[in-house]
Amino acid sequence: MAAKGDEGELTTLLKEIATTSINLPSLSNKEISLLAKSLVPSASRQSRSLAFLCISKFCDSIALHQSSTPESTESHFYSTLGTYVKNTLIPDENASTEPESCIPLTYLFSALFPLASDATVKLLTTNIENVGDPLGILLEVAELPSHLQPALAELFISAAGTKPGRNMVRSRGMEWLKGAMDYQGDNNGELGVLCAVALSKMSRDEESLVASQDGKEESTGVTNQDIGMSDEKLCKRLMNHIESTTNHSTTKSNDSAILSSVEGLAILSLKPKNKVILTSSLTFLKSLIGLAPSKRPKGGSLPVTPRGSMDTEPLVNPLDTGLSYGLTTILVNLTNPKVILSAEDQQIAKLRAMALSANKSKLSETPNEEEDEKIESDEEVYKRTKLVIRAGIISALSGLANTESKLVKENIGRLCRNLVEDKSDRLEFIKDGGIKVLSNIVRDLINLSIKSSSTIKKGEIPGEIDILPSIQALAKMIITTPPNLLFPPPHLTTSLNSLTPLYHLLIRPSSVSLQKFESLMALTNLASIDQSISNRIVEAIVKPLILQSHSWKGSGSTKEDTIRIIVKIEECLIDDNDLIRRAATQLICNLINSDKGFTYFSGENSDEKEYGRIKSRLEILIILAGIDDLQTRLAAGGALAIITESQKACQFILSTVKSDQGQENHKNVWSRILKLLLPDQEEEYDEDGEVIPIISSHPALPSPELVFRGVIILLNLINYIINSDQDDRKTRLDDIGNAGVEARLMEILRIKGMSEDILVPTVEALKALKQARV
Repeated sequence: MAAKGDEGELTTLLKEIATTSINLPSLSNKEISLLAKSLVPSASRQSRSLAFLCISKFCDSIALHQSSTPESTESHFYSTLGTYVKNTLIPDENASTEPESCIPLTYLFSALFPLASDATVKLLTTNIENVGDPLGILLEVAELPSHLQPALAELFISAAGTKPGRNMVRSRGMEWLKGAMDYQGDNNGELGVLCAVALSKMSRDEESLVASQDGKEESTGVTNQDIGMSDEKLCKRLMNHIESTTNHSTTKSNDSAILSSVEGLAILSLKPKNKVILTSSLTFLKSLIGLAPSKRPKGGSLPVTPRGSMDTEPLVNPLDTGLSYGLTTILVNLTNPKVILSAEDQQIAKLRAMALSANKSKLSETPNEEEDEKIESDEEVYKRTKLVIRAGIISALSGLANTESKLVKENIGRLCRNLVEDKSDRLEFIKDGGIKVLSNIVRDLINLSIKSSSTIKKGEIPGEIDILPSIQALAKMIITTPPNLLFPPPHLTTSLNSLTPLYHLLIRPSSVSLQKFESLMALTNLASIDQSISNRIVEAIVKPLILQSHSWKGSGSTKEDTIRIIVKIEECLIDDNDLIRRAATQLICNLINSDKGFTYFSGENSDEKEYGRIKSRLEILIILAGIDDLQTRLAAGGALAIITESQKACQFILSTVKSDQGQENHKNVWSRILKLLLPDQEEEYDEDGEVIPIISSHPALPSPELVFRGVIILLNLINYIINSDQDDRKTRLDDIGNAGVEARLMEILRIKGMSEDILVPTVEALKALKQARV
């Protein structure tokens, strides 16, 4: 075991290795021995961390020199470590190798694999004269029960995480792993669990092909037939270990096999059939979630609690980032909905399937696509998510969220999105504290994205932090939950914190249509809380977290790349997706009710430079008021009914609407608005594409909601015309007559059942037209 005094030596060694030098870093046998001794499980956490940092810096320095002198660096790596390896495995020509003496070396190999996999494989498989290679010696010594066996299993786990390591394990370690997994003398089950994890990692690429350097495709994994056991057996072994550990007094933080078990299950949970196995036991799910770190109660009164610790919530057990990441990965895999592929991705998937079917080594195991489709159906995902919620995941989120890991935070965001997918689960999510965790995760991920973007150098491609799932979960909550339940008091103020995340969900280039739609819907609900929120949305200017043209700016531009949110919302009015168009129209209808929104869309206080844009946005609203979708028509009609209260807006509307031929036609605006007063009749077509006439003894009636909006718009426009110049008035009154406005208004008066809210403005409009012609 590494003594506490060794930590000082490790710190000194780390400083020496980290010092920039033109020469290759060197390590003596004594220093390598110190590193290896500090990596064993019995060493302190601090010692293991320092030792791993030293090895990482050593490998980084080797890699830095390798591009210029590859042969000398490779030789230096083997000469540095080779002597220690040989002295450890062959201490004396006449003495046999003891298992205990090989344990530090084995953990040193485990640490080297993720850092220098090719070199580590070569070091393990290079023959020592008259003895054999190190891996062969370790396998031979590990035949008898000893602490070397779990160490060797962990070595294979580490190796299976790399492509060279998987090839090595496939050819040299499979038999040992299968035998050790079923070894009956493993009283505490740790060895069997570690072997199961290694075998799980070996089967994870079962159906994948990757492109090699020469452009050919090759298999990187092994089938279940190759490893000699089913996924169900591996899952059950790891599940039983987690259940037995959490149900007994064993301290979970001291059980090294727990982290490995979680890692193995995270890999196995990627396969559809394994998701059924993992959710077959509610006891297991509760045990799994029970591994999550928990919080202590907050401090007491002021005289007892130090001021510096009043706002802190320390964890009962040290937070293990790896464990938290593994837990969240499993739960995300279990609750993830089926991914809907784009047309391009579907074509790629078909080509991939064809390549797999052509691979003769895969013919013995054909995936059951129909069974997988059923397992990944919405109904089955819904059932699994319900089980995860019953197991207590929402309450456990607060402990998991305390990690500083970006990957864990991203996973929690995805998990929250899955947990609130069903509306019936959202109140429970709020009650158990999930919304507070989600809000903090959204804030942290955005801050990380801002920090990442600010440190990008010119010409670099920024790494994208996956903030979208967490913000999408927040949007779903805002869409269906009353503000007084969702936001702490005063909810008018606290709800403002949600605006910026929703902006990023809308403008993010990688946002899919559903995410844009939900962002618009959530903004619509926030805008309905108070006019002050609508004013903020209209004026909002946001800097994207990832700039698409980071190094380019327009000629003469001195401003940073920013996006005005209201302009982005206007772009959504002409989106190809019907739901996005509808949501954007409804949002604009709400925004127009505010002072800033009314001024923006009406053109009040605008200069001549903006006239073209104002005319365009009003023309789009008039077009949307006549499309087939009822909800879009209602929203566009409502927006126009409000905006036409402005004389300026009426001026733009009567001068902007164009005919289908592209020529200005003042009559066209009246025909479009009159569509709001007509019955909605869906046309049916025969086999030749001809419209089938509708024969009915009961004439269709127009929608009262649409009629009300249309009459208000007509009344506002007529009042504007009456107050205009004499010449303009005569021309526009002629247009009204030619369009049949009066006749249609008279028909509205004859329809039975129309409310007084509709009849009063209709009569006012007819009176105004009559007086104008006198």
